[in-house]
Amino acid sequence: MFKNTISLFSAKVATLLLGLSCCILPSLRAQEKPLSIEKINSQLYLYTTYNTFEGTKYAANAVYLITKKGVILFDTPWDSTQYHPLLDSIKQKHQLPVIAVYATHWHEDRAGGFAYYNRMGIPTYATKMTNDLLKANHKAQATHLVKVNKTYKVGGQSFVLNFFGAGHSLDNVVVWFPDYQILDGGCFIKSSEAKDLGFVADGDVKAWKPALARLLAKYPQIKMVIPGHDAWKDNQQIKRTEELLTEKQ
Repeated sequence: MFKNTISLFSAKVATLLLGLSCCILPSLRAQEKPLSIEKINSQLYLYTTYNTFEGTKYAANAVYLITKKGVILFDTPWDSTQYHPLLDSIKQKHQLPVIAVYATHWHEDRAGGFAYYNRMGIPTYATKMTNDLLKANHKAQATHLVKVNKTYKVGGQSFVLNFFGAGHSLDNVVVWFPDYQILDGGCFIKSSEAKDLGFVADGDVKAWKPALARLLAKYPQIKMVIPGHDAWKDNQQIKRTEELLTEKQ
């Protein structure tokens, strides 16, 4: 009787563990996908790629905008193996080509794909400061320069590249989508889960907080903020960025 009870208990445990594994493994596989795309609204999508910094794996967020003329990327994949799969995924999902690629600063997680997209003949865009930093660091440059604080209108959609001052990098810009009151903060804005400011050797931490204040004065009513890395679905990104900057004062 005792042996039968043990056998029955073991069988139940095995069944429970099997059930848990069936739940957990798909989740792990989903997390390991090198490229994921999520809908923000009918015109804006967020895509995520991954890479490793100092031994830790991080997610890099970027967005793309659907226009009547085609799709505009804001920042390139951090993972170089996803430069072309992103184009394929967008074409399959929306039946539209990528017509332009903008970078919000010169680092690899934002402008690393310029060389590839330049070879593909897709117009690439950056500020003069970003292009100068790319050149100084022997990286591929954008084929076109953009002006900051100017509203661009493409295929029925609008966006603004704003420069409020140095922060994570000397050249970091943010992208404002006025029709939706959504801010693509790039690496200028930290995730609500961020433990620190991350890599700041190419930036100016002292200038960052005043620059953030100028952003908030310009756009006091932001409905959604997309940080450059990691969690993005809550509304605490700006608050967390302010907290981290205050700790550094």
